[in-house]
Amino acid sequence: MQLLGFPWYLIENITASQGSLNKRQSRHFLANSHFLPTSTLFRPEEAYLIILSDIGLGLVLFGIYCTSKIIGGSTITLLYLQPYLWVNHWIVAITYLHHTHPQVPKYEPEGWTFLKGALATVDRNLGWCGKHMLHNIADFHVIHHLFS
Repeated sequence: MQLLGFPWYLIENITASQGSLNKRQSRHFLANSHFLPTSTLFRPEEAYLIILSDIGLGLVLFGIYCTSKIIGGSTITLLYLQPYLWVNHWIVAITYLHHTHPQVPKYEPEGWTFLKGALATVDRNLGWCGKHMLHNIADFHVIHHLFS
């Protein structure tokens, strides 16, 4: 979960409710992906934004590859991959904590709406660490859902 949870969510949109999709959820690989312009997540007029995002990701990956040829793969691992994995860990952990609280309601597909889904979360106070190291991401999670 900590290693593959967020990338898997981006690639296959696991855990998403049917009402959060623009089209009916597909069982085909990548059909629900955040990277595919024709994904079930997006309206046709949003395709160019996904393409631009994919180009940006490609440029970053190409830059990392070129940099690794200059300064070495182990340095890239320490400077980029290790912090990426740490951020990935916190994204998955905080998301899990917000969405699995016992007071968070669970909806059947026919009862789910976007607003109900957006409000089906809690704020958590992670103390000094949450405020100064995680920039209050946990303290204002409900607001994030309403004003992403």
